[in-house]
Amino acid sequence: MTKHISRREFVRTIGLTTISGVIGRSLAYQKPASAATFIFPKKENNPNPISRICVTEWSGYYNNPLSSFLKRFDYYKSLGVDMIRLETGFLNHPPLIEALKKRPFKIKYILYVLGIPKSYADKYPNERMVDEHGVADWHLGPWNIDFSETTLEAGRAQMKQLVASGLAVNVKELVVDCGPAGEGIYPANWTLNRQGEEAYWCYSAQAQTSFRSAMQAKYGDINSANDAWNLTGSQRFASWSEVLIPKPRTEWARGAFWNDMLLWYRDSKRTMILKRINQTQSLAKEFLGEDAKCIVYLPGTAYTQSDWDEAVKNASGPASIRLMMDNDWLMKTAIAKGCILQYTGAENVLEVRNIVRKLKAIGSDAYQSMWGENAGSESAGRNPIWLGEVVVNCGIRGVDYTWSNWLFENDGITPSQTYKPFEYMVRMIREFYAAGKMLPPYLKEDVVHRIAPGTWTLNCYESTRIMSAYPDALKATDPEMAVVQGGQTQRILLKFPLESLPKGCKIRSARLVLRRYLNYHFNETAPLAIYRITQPWQAICATWKEADLGVDWTNPGGTAEDAKGRPFNASVHQTPWAITDVPPFTELGTKTEWDVTKLVRKLMEGPDYGMMITAWGNQPCNKSFVSIAYNDPSLRPILIVETITS
Repeated sequence: MTKHISRREFVRTIGLTTISGVIGRSLAYQKPASAATFIFPKKENNPNPISRICVTEWSGYYNNPLSSFLKRFDYYKSLGVDMIRLETGFLNHPPLIEALKKRPFKIKYILYVLGIPKSYADKYPNERMVDEHGVADWHLGPWNIDFSETTLEAGRAQMKQLVASGLAVNVKELVVDCGPAGEGIYPANWTLNRQGEEAYWCYSAQAQTSFRSAMQAKYGDINSANDAWNLTGSQRFASWSEVLIPKPRTEWARGAFWNDMLLWYRDSKRTMILKRINQTQSLAKEFLGEDAKCIVYLPGTAYTQSDWDEAVKNASGPASIRLMMDNDWLMKTAIAKGCILQYTGAENVLEVRNIVRKLKAIGSDAYQSMWGENAGSESAGRNPIWLGEVVVNCGIRGVDYTWSNWLFENDGITPSQTYKPFEYMVRMIREFYAAGKMLPPYLKEDVVHRIAPGTWTLNCYESTRIMSAYPDALKATDPEMAVVQGGQTQRILLKFPLESLPKGCKIRSARLVLRRYLNYHFNETAPLAIYRITQPWQAICATWKEADLGVDWTNPGGTAEDAKGRPFNASVHQTPWAITDVPPFTELGTKTEWDVTKLVRKLMEGPDYGMMITAWGNQPCNKSFVSIAYNDPSLRPILIVETITS
């Protein structure tokens, strides 16, 4: 199961926004959005409510004694976990089976069947997917002989073992094995423990034969194919037996030939996935009954038309094409087949949001039953509150938390520092869906530091930048935030936990302190001004266009007001709440300060939606600062407040 963790590392290699760096995001304070931001769900009155909190049991625990399982499962119950995800190997561990009988949970079972069994390898020693480097993979693929028979036999054997264990009645959801780690992709580098560019997996003799047959069926005679592929002279094939898929970036293969290859490569995978869905649903019905649901994973992100066009033009392609991340088709197909979706990188709120939008666009409410699974990396697992925010902001079903070992110390039964944030996440999700309530802020002792009598340091709990050139970009996970003017505009949004100050106190003074991050090509000193934000927003969803998921800013680029209560307007010189000159050529960590006393007093009166930093005047500038996602907590934004206690 360690390969499941590496899968998450693969996600990073294709340039997705992930949680990387967000471990630096403070867990000290997590404030929910204003109720006005949400359309709250109706209260659930179902006597058998939908499962919303699933924990994936770490395979490293499978050899634990019964006592450890029982104690850990008791913790799960107290946390509000109602489902456990397990993979094939758990059936070989009697203490785990016994613990699940004594502490029954609903079970989500991963029915892995695509690993090539020894009997198959002995019978067909050369039947493997092969990449352009001649490397063979260990998964069954679209062109394997006896594919359906082999996978069905493996699936049926596991289901019989599941029934024999006595736990089949607990299995409510069955994961369809569609590729590496269950995902509908071709093998990724992590499956072979290698780095570098992802590969195409269409170079086995069986794949080449399949391609030739598909092209012959499409074009009939070889000359028609040569003409369609714009081949001339020695490039033209004399017969179908000569047709081979060349290595990527082969000059003559650019254009129409590579487009045909990609269509065949994509459709081969689609055909295989359809077989796997149909087969798994048949097994579920046979062994688990009519009510069991099948789950289809949505990996990474869908390839785009521009990805496809690039691949055709260069006879190559980015990772999304090489692995054929065909998510749009996969979503529609899974829904049509009655399957549940599970997105396997839920910390990537940008892609969760895209999936929800796409489903809504086709008139589907399948996002409401879609699991959000976090990457199996420590940085993602250590921030469960972030996952809860993604769930309630995007309106998806709940969290499949990967892995359970982040909740405990090395002994597997002592709660770790992640335990209480996870508990809060569960309450957040359940309260939202059961009663339409948002919880009060999650506080820890380090949200506010008393540094002297009456003087406090407040940690920023929400920060992001919004960018005119990338109006849909989500930047809350970046370690950097910037104010930019000239060519494009970028602004900084910040929130601080002012309500954590002593009750009844008055503000004597307040200073905002940011630390410099990088220097860019604008060398002049530039004034940066601060305005009061007047609309609720969420950092994980805020963009130039939207303050929250599906909620536009009243004014694109941030709805705010100046010190005289006038709506912010970048085209005129207004009166900011604070302004300071930021010099050029400063080193990482150099302080920049603003006197925000008047603004903080105003925010204390409420409502408090935070502050926006933007360029003041017309001169170009590019000033970069450390965000709350930066890995050094000492450099993150702070507010130093001197109070007068009444």
